[in-house]
Amino acid sequence: MNSIIPIPRGNVTVRPAVMSDLSFLDSLQKLHTKQVGWMPTKQLEGKIGLGHVIIAEDEAKQSVGYCIGSDQYFKRDDVGIIYQMNVVPQKQRELIGATLIKAMFDRAAYGCRLFCCWCAQDIAANHFWESLGFIPLAFRAGSRGKQRVHIFWQRRIRAGDTTTPYWFPSQTSSGSIREDRLVFPIPPGTHWSYAKPIVLPTMRVDEPQQAALPDTGRARAPRKPTVKRLPSQPLRGFVFQAAVDPQAPAEKPKREPKPKVKHDPAHVAAARELRDRWLERVNADPSVLLSHGKYEVSKQLTAPQPKEILQLPHASSTGSPQAIAA
Repeated sequence: MNSIIPIPRGNVTVRPAVMSDLSFLDSLQKLHTKQVGWMPTKQLEGKIGLGHVIIAEDEAKQSVGYCIGSDQYFKRDDVGIIYQMNVVPQKQRELIGATLIKAMFDRAAYGCRLFCCWCAQDIAANHFWESLGFIPLAFRAGSRGKQRVHIFWQRRIRAGDTTTPYWFPSQTSSGSIREDRLVFPIPPGTHWSYAKPIVLPTMRVDEPQQAALPDTGRARAPRKPTVKRLPSQPLRGFVFQAAVDPQAPAEKPKREPKPKVKHDPAHVAAARELRDRWLERVNADPSVLLSHGKYEVSKQLTAPQPKEILQLPHASSTGSPQAIAA
């Protein structure tokens, strides 16, 4: 990997996001929904509150980009994830995105050694992740409607780290898709842009489950539908009841929830075994995963500073304890 530190064209500073940045985040993600997906407002507020959002500002204190990420993925302390990375169109190709990613690495906890992201195969952002030294490890099917393939990118974030083993999940069930998906490794030597099979679950899980104990009680009669009546209007001792219009439009029926489907447990177990065997091979010989990174965004760890500790005096000495440097 070439050791080119990304220096943005212009004075750019990175700071944590605050709630007043919500309109900027929402407007920019709507502009690039096809590339970065979409987060509801409540979810964005939660990410800001947790400190998972950083903002890039130019010399005029104008927001020019943002990054949403976390240093925990699948409850693993050693793997972080980038959810969204977005730069305004007028400032793209000025290394602002690389600056945001490097800042996200620097902010990660000490135990975090890997960062990953999911990226749709048909967008140009894959070249961005490749230029930062991320390696395409695996893929999964996207949503049913778009029939996309998502590429799983990952890289070691510590400078000089060549031993941390790579990892990826064998199955995902939440995230932006919110559906069950199997994750398959990309064979070494196969480019991430090559066609990948789309494997979707077929087993429906919307059938009612049998109760633990059978219900032997008497069946209740169905309730009669209640008829809403308009309030009566008294007038000089007489009561007039408003007539209900029989031609009034009926209430719109509620949309039925989308039936959930899942993969066959045998396929899930096979995908897990395939993942484990593949990772065992590539982690034993990382040369099969060549990085094409152009920019150096690794996290630089500073050496621990020596601390003064108290040491008890020797038996031959008198006076107060001496302070030595650790």
